[in-house]
Amino acid sequence: MTAFCWSTLGVLGKLAYGFGTDPLTLISLRATIATVVVGFFLVIANPGRFRIKRQDLPFFIVYGFLGVGMNYLGYFYALKFTTVAPAITLLYTYPAMVVVFAFFMYHEPITKPKVIALTLTFVGIALSAFGLSSPKLGLNLPGFLFGLLAAVGNAAYTLSGKRAHASYSFQTSLFYSFLFGALTLLTFRFAESGAIFVLRPEAILLIFVIALVPTLLGYGIYTYSLRFIEAGKASITVSIEPAISIYLAFLALGEVPSLVQIMASVIIILGVVVLQLG
Repeated sequence: MTAFCWSTLGVLGKLAYGFGTDPLTLISLRATIATVVVGFFLVIANPGRFRIKRQDLPFFIVYGFLGVGMNYLGYFYALKFTTVAPAITLLYTYPAMVVVFAFFMYHEPITKPKVIALTLTFVGIALSAFGLSSPKLGLNLPGFLFGLLAAVGNAAYTLSGKRAHASYSFQTSLFYSFLFGALTLLTFRFAESGAIFVLRPEAILLIFVIALVPTLLGYGIYTYSLRFIEAGKASITVSIEPAISIYLAFLALGEVPSLVQIMASVIIILGVVVLQLG
């Protein structure tokens, strides 16, 4: 379910860009709207879940800064300095980071099915990414570093979410991760473009949908799932997202997938199946 929600981001984002929305505005507003929605829900349903221990505040600041802020910004700037293929490929190194760090942090075993699944999903994602991009690699040091930053941010979100579950509800984790992530993104957006947002009505509607479906619903389900499954398994499983995106783009935008992309999606799905069967 998480992977499906996240896979809608590419289609919705492309539509929003078509109405003149710039990426930095989109990512800052999606996090801000998600924060407001979760906050409103907590005010109505359970205000007590705003309460966190004072000593945990630095943890939530880092959680939001890295897991949301640097995650979104890293990928945005990676696309600015390099091409789509290396940006996506670098981003999806994060499941491997999660598996390794979860071994040390949470004593999650590194099993043979995990290693096979990691290998298959990464190969499939790389093939898929290069199927979307031009033959020219276009990788440079800034692009590499920002792509790696996005991967670190994604890994930090997963690992922090797992830790937060030990003491807090997933709604509390969502609210504070989005809050500090939104503050980070708005700071960058104001520094680059100022505090005024000029958007067409169609773009506003699409940003709200992005904030609700791939952001709030997608991350909400993902964060909640970390209560029940290993962080490593969760990160590998949602790697099926690029495979779903290929077919969603075909259905919604008429983008016909290449043979390479179809093969890549099969490899990704196979990797996830190996993990589940293992």
